[in-house]
Amino acid sequence: MEQKLVLQRQQNSKLPLKVKLAYGLSGYSSFITWTIFSLYGLYFFTDVVGMSAAFAGAIISLGTIWDAITDPIIGSVSDNLKCKKGRRRPLIIGVAVPFVLISILLFTNFGFSETISKLYFVIVILLYYTAQTVLDIASSALGSEMTLDYDERSSLATYKNFFCMVVVIIVSPTLMLATYFGKFFENSSFGWSCTLAVYMVIALACILILWKATKGYERYSEDSNNKIGFKDIKELLKNKSVRIVMAIFALAVFGNTINLSLQVYYYSYYVQMTEAQIASVTMVVGIISCIAAFGVDFLCKKFSKKAAWIIAVGVEALSMIVFIGLIIHPGQVGLIYVLVILMALGLASVYQVPWSMIPDCVDVHQLVTQKRTDGIIFGFIAFLQKVAGAVAIAAVGSTLTAIGYVAAAEQTAETLQSMKYVYGFGCGGIFLITVLIILLYPLSKKRHDDVLEAIDAREQGEAVDMSQFKDLF
Repeated sequence: MEQKLVLQRQQNSKLPLKVKLAYGLSGYSSFITWTIFSLYGLYFFTDVVGMSAAFAGAIISLGTIWDAITDPIIGSVSDNLKCKKGRRRPLIIGVAVPFVLISILLFTNFGFSETISKLYFVIVILLYYTAQTVLDIASSALGSEMTLDYDERSSLATYKNFFCMVVVIIVSPTLMLATYFGKFFENSSFGWSCTLAVYMVIALACILILWKATKGYERYSEDSNNKIGFKDIKELLKNKSVRIVMAIFALAVFGNTINLSLQVYYYSYYVQMTEAQIASVTMVVGIISCIAAFGVDFLCKKFSKKAAWIIAVGVEALSMIVFIGLIIHPGQVGLIYVLVILMALGLASVYQVPWSMIPDCVDVHQLVTQKRTDGIIFGFIAFLQKVAGAVAIAAVGSTLTAIGYVAAAEQTAETLQSMKYVYGFGCGGIFLITVLIILLYPLSKKRHDDVLEAIDAREQGEAVDMSQFKDLF
C-alpha cells in the first residue's frame, strides 16, 4: 500500500492551477488574525483596553508559549488521525467556525473591570492560539502531502504566501475602520469587533473553498502502521537540513515579530505619520509583497531556495540598518515608501522560503526513519516559531517600558531615539544573521531528487547506500 502511495504521489506531482489557488487561500485564513494581532495586538491592549505595555506583552507571550506547546501535540494528532476523509482536512473544517468566533472576541473589549478584563483576554488568547495551531498545522501538512515535486512545493508556498500578502493589503485600513465602526457604539472600542467580523467572514469562506477544492489531493495510506510519537523529535534534530531551517525561521520570526510590533509605534511616534499615511504605507507593503512573492518563487526555481533567501533577506536586512538606523528622520514619510519597497522581497521570503523547504526536509527524514512525519515536523518547527514570537513580543513590551514609552502621549526624544535603534539595528541585525546561517544549508534541488530516488528504490525493495546522504543529516 505504501509503495503504491509513493508512486501515485510522484505520478501526480503537478497540480491544477485552481487547486493551487484554493490551497493558497489557506494563507489568508491562517494569516489574517495573526497579522492583525501582530500589527495591532499590543497597541489594542495598551491604547484601547488600557493595559500596561509590560502586562500586555506578557499575556501575548503566554499565549504564544501555549501555542508553541500545542504545536507538536496537534502535529502528532494530525499524523496519527484515522478518518475516511483524510488526516488534515477534517481538522481544517472542524476548527473553522470556532477560529472565526474566537478571533472576533480577541479584539472585543466589553469594558469589564481591570481584573476581569485581564482574565478575559488571557482565556481568549489561549483559545485563539489553540484554534490557530489546529488550522496552521493541518493546512501546512496538507500542502506537504499534495505533491513531492521540489518546484511544485515552491509554487504551493508561493500561492499561500501571495494570499498572506493580500492580507497585508486588506488589513491596511484597520485603524480607520475601527474608528469608523466605533462611531456607532457608545463603547467605541466595539469598532474593532466589527472590523474583525468583516475580515473573518472572508476567512471562513476561504476555509470552505480550501476544504472543498483539495478533496482527493490528500494522499496517504489509511491502513499504514505509521505510529508517530515524541521520540521522533530526537531523530528529527539529527537532520541537518531541519536544524538549519529551524534556526533561520526562528530567528527570522523573532525579527519579523519585533518589526511588526514596533512598526505602528515607529510610524506614529517617530516618523509622525497620520492614520491615513500608515494605512497607505501598509497597503503599499501588501501590494509590493504580493508581487514579490512571485519574485521569490522565480529566485527559488532559477537558482535555489537558499539563494533566494540570501538575496531577499540580505537586502531587507541592509535596508533596515541603513534607512531606519541612519537615514530616516521625523516627517520623512517619502523615505518610508522607499524602505518598504526595498524590504518587500525579504518580507515575502520570511515565511514563503522556509515553508517550501520544510516538505523537502520531511523527505530526508522519511529516508532516514522510513516514516512520513509531515505533521510533527511542521508542528515542531511551528513550536520554535511560536517560542521566537513569544520572546519577541515580551522583549518589545519590556523594551517599550524600559525606554520610557507612555501610551497615547507625547514621547521624549530619548524614547524616540531608542525606538529607532531597536527597530533598525535590532531587526536588521537579526535578519543578517539568518543570511549567514543559511549558507550551511545542504539540500539543493539535485540532492532532493536523489532523496526521492532513494525512497522510491527502497519501496521497490532495493538496498540504499545511506553514506551518500551524510551531508544531509
